[in-house]
Amino acid sequence: MDKALRGQIIKDVTAQLAALGIDVYLILTSEGSDPVTSFIPGVGTVGAGAFAFTREGKRYALSTKIDAQDIQESGLFDQVIRYDAFEQSLAELMHTLCPRVIALNQSMHDPRCDGLTVGRRRWLDTAMPEGAPYAVVSSDQFLPELFKRYGE
Repeated sequence: MDKALRGQIIKDVTAQLAALGIDVYLILTSEGSDPVTSFIPGVGTVGAGAFAFTREGKRYALSTKIDAQDIQESGLFDQVIRYDAFEQSLAELMHTLCPRVIALNQSMHDPRCDGLTVGRRRWLDTAMPEGAPYAVVSSDQFLPELFKRYGE
């Protein structure tokens, strides 16, 4: 897929987030552990990484300094954060975004939306601001429609 099509997929995701009242769609991955990264955003990481899409249309990537170049060159993100300590950078991003509802790739119904490991989920749980209430929903609320639309 070309950059324009990837950008359109991201726009469609953020429109779905807004329609569903989801603040952030967060993909936590490393070494291609979440297969959805080949669809959205279409760039991957070797080290631990995160891709965050907000319902306002903002796009963030957390990556190692080595992975950052490809992500930056994709032109798909408003901000590419090159981290020294992943957990600290994820915590800072979550503090900045302060989401009340987060969509994650955890699904009982669609294996394409179930790439988040337990360990990576723990990264998120420890990264959230102390006492910040948030709910987690599955990305299977919006991704299957987009898979169908874009032939995945």
